[in-house]
Amino acid sequence: MSTIRKADFYYGSLLSVLVNNEVAPAIVHPSDDPRRIYSVTTNNGDFEIYSKYVTEPGDRQKNNSKLWNFNFSKEEVQSINQYKSEDKTVLFALLCGQHHKLQDSEIAVLTLEQAKDCLDSAYLRENHRIAVKTEHNKPDLRVYGTGRSDENRIRIKRFDFSLLKREEPSTVNK
Repeated sequence: MSTIRKADFYYGSLLSVLVNNEVAPAIVHPSDDPRRIYSVTTNNGDFEIYSKYVTEPGDRQKNNSKLWNFNFSKEEVQSINQYKSEDKTVLFALLCGQHHKLQDSEIAVLTLEQAKDCLDSAYLRENHRIAVKTEHNKPDLRVYGTGRSDENRIRIKRFDFSLLKREEPSTVNK
C-alpha cells in the first residue's frame, strides 16, 4: 500500500486546476527528481513544469497581504540554468498553500525567463528565493525574489494558464 503524503495533495491540486482550466494533459510523466518536475503533453504542445509548494504564507503579514517564500538551493539554480526551452516550454508552478483554508490557496505560473530573473540565476549563492505576494482587493500576484526587489516586482494574473495554451503570458503592467 502506498502512503499519501502532504506533497501529493498540493501537486494533485495542480493537475486538478489544469484540467478544470481546459488544459487537459494527455500524458504526465513525473521525473525521478524529488523537485517534482513534470513533463506534460497537451493539444498545444509539450511542457516541462517545475513545481514547488509552500503550505502557509509567512508570518510577516501586514495590510491584508500574504507572502510565500520559495527557497531554491544553489544546486537547484544550477539545474535551472541548464534548462533550454527549445524542445519544450518550461514553466514554473508555485503552489501557494493556505493549509487551514485550502480554497484560498494560489498558483503562480512563471516562464523560465521570469523565474531566472526573480532568482538572479546568473549569480550563484548558497540560497535563492522567489516570493509570491497577494494584496487585499488586488487582482494579480506580485512576484519577486533574490534578483528583483518588491518595488521592481513582476505582476502576473492569478491562476493564469494561458502559457499552457500557447497564448501570450498575462503580465500586468505596473
